[in-house]
Amino acid sequence: MFAGLLCYDNSPPVEAWVAPEVWISALYPRCKPDVSGFRRDEHSLLVEADIYNTPSSHHIDAVPLVADRFRVAFWGRLDNRDELAAQLALDRPLDETPDARLVLAGWLAWGESLPEKLAGDFALAIIDSEKRTAFLARDPIGIKPFYYWPHAQGLVFASTPAALLKLKNARPTPDPGWIARYVIGQSKSQDRTAFHEIMKLPGGHSLSIGNGQPELRRYHHWRDDAPDVFTRDPARVEAYREILEETMRSQMVSDYPLGTENSGGIDSATITAYLGKFLGVPGDRLHSFGFALSEEEPAHILETSQAVSIVHNHINTSNYGQINYADEHIREDLEILGYPEEHGNATTHRPFYDQCRIYGIRTLFSGYGGDEVVTNYANHIQRELVDKGAYKAAIEVMKGNLPMRIYRLLRRIYAERKNDGYNPTFLAVWKERWPEQPLRDEIVARYDLHRQYMETARYDAVHRKHNDWIIGGLLKMAYVPTRLENCTLMAASYGIDYRWPLWDKRLVQQYLSTPIVERAGPGGMGRYLHRRAITGTVPDRVAWKRSKYMGERQALPIHDTSDIVENMKRVDADLHPMLADMIDHEKWRTKIERIESGGCNEMEGIQIRRQTNSLKWLNIWLHGLSVA
Repeated sequence: MFAGLLCYDNSPPVEAWVAPEVWISALYPRCKPDVSGFRRDEHSLLVEADIYNTPSSHHIDAVPLVADRFRVAFWGRLDNRDELAAQLALDRPLDETPDARLVLAGWLAWGESLPEKLAGDFALAIIDSEKRTAFLARDPIGIKPFYYWPHAQGLVFASTPAALLKLKNARPTPDPGWIARYVIGQSKSQDRTAFHEIMKLPGGHSLSIGNGQPELRRYHHWRDDAPDVFTRDPARVEAYREILEETMRSQMVSDYPLGTENSGGIDSATITAYLGKFLGVPGDRLHSFGFALSEEEPAHILETSQAVSIVHNHINTSNYGQINYADEHIREDLEILGYPEEHGNATTHRPFYDQCRIYGIRTLFSGYGGDEVVTNYANHIQRELVDKGAYKAAIEVMKGNLPMRIYRLLRRIYAERKNDGYNPTFLAVWKERWPEQPLRDEIVARYDLHRQYMETARYDAVHRKHNDWIIGGLLKMAYVPTRLENCTLMAASYGIDYRWPLWDKRLVQQYLSTPIVERAGPGGMGRYLHRRAITGTVPDRVAWKRSKYMGERQALPIHDTSDIVENMKRVDADLHPMLADMIDHEKWRTKIERIESGGCNEMEGIQIRRQTNSLKWLNIWLHGLSVA
């Protein structure tokens, strides 16, 4: 992780901004990094702190890397090291060359085209001390977080916004619009944060700075180049499998035991099975972690572990500790995240991080990302095949016997049901939930929240092509990088590197470039390309399970609603002035009275807990900023 500063002509001295030691502590507040350091000159400061993991990382001489006039900070992992080394002039053997040295060599060879050549998860910063310029870049998906503040007197940047709160001569200000959107669960953004001044560098973008004018450039573009071929070819499945296996092998590089999250579903089972397969007999080198909160989850989790001989299986049978998240934990986590958590998995998976530390695990794998692309259910494919006149292929992927499939085809052609551009299921749920939101009508109108909220109910309804839905829809949705940012930062605070193989840019592009006929199977079987590729590695019971349903879920303990009411009253009694001005107190207190007198059902309990938790995070954050 790193933080940096490039001063302009009108800037106070570098020393007036921040002490390097303060930034190092902000990067790793929960554990001590293996190596840390800084480089400061008249116009710039670059601070870096790292945790050893891969073999090459042990050859880091000092951080940040300094070579002549260049200062390089790198957080992440390069998965195409052999390919890069073949194109670059290196001054030492590849196995003794840390990633940062490859980045520097690439910068000298390719300049600002460098990020396009890299495969892996990364955030990088290169400062030219003579030219007083900086170049920042982030991986295509946005797995490694990257934040920056285009201040009038200098560019400040860091791996975590928490570092940007430590400046001596400048304080960012909370954004009331973000706070209002956070209350209704709509704050996630590709480029905005909870502060007016602090921005995110979007995934697949670079930022160049010189002469005080930042230039943002998108360097990565997904190709929509799947050919219109409507017969299946086993060679395409093999091509996809090769990329999947290359992705897994390249991300397994570590000098320490590996951890894998396994929910029992196809995505996490893919990662778990390939890790076990490629390790041979995993023994103490691989630990599996999971939550078993539904009836069928334990059996599906263990099905994969048994198939590849994983002996260390850590199955958590409750996550009730997340229902009433303690205030002291929120304060600790704000020191890591910088502002309230926007995706709950970051803290929900705390048991996994604790267990990883016990067993010396520095790499934790997740199957997240499959649903968005490579194991997408491909519901648009029937529509796309019909639009392209591929009727025979369309009939094959429809459900029912032949007469029923023909009937459905004719309906698709001549009488397709029209809607007003909303996903009907989402729209119904959204309309049901909206009246329960706790904001004052004036705040809703000021920030146009009702329209923004309902816009998200469009979801996939406006797309007719599958690649359009992925590239123009899912890959642009802010919940993807937000989850990755929150989880990556939280795990990093424990000294753990999260890895997400199903988000590998090579695998995602391979899927997008594969003809759509390979992605859906007979009878509308979704995830068809991926299922065929993993057959023989992932057990059939998991690989060919048609739905994600795992049986009845563990009921939340809501028969006693006293804890809900108590938390609602505590939040209401101590609201920060900024938050108190936004909340409809009469509505909130009426809800408390209703629960006290009549209780609530499970779904209502979940929604109320979420709202209360959001207000608690905001309240503790705002009070903390006021004290600071």
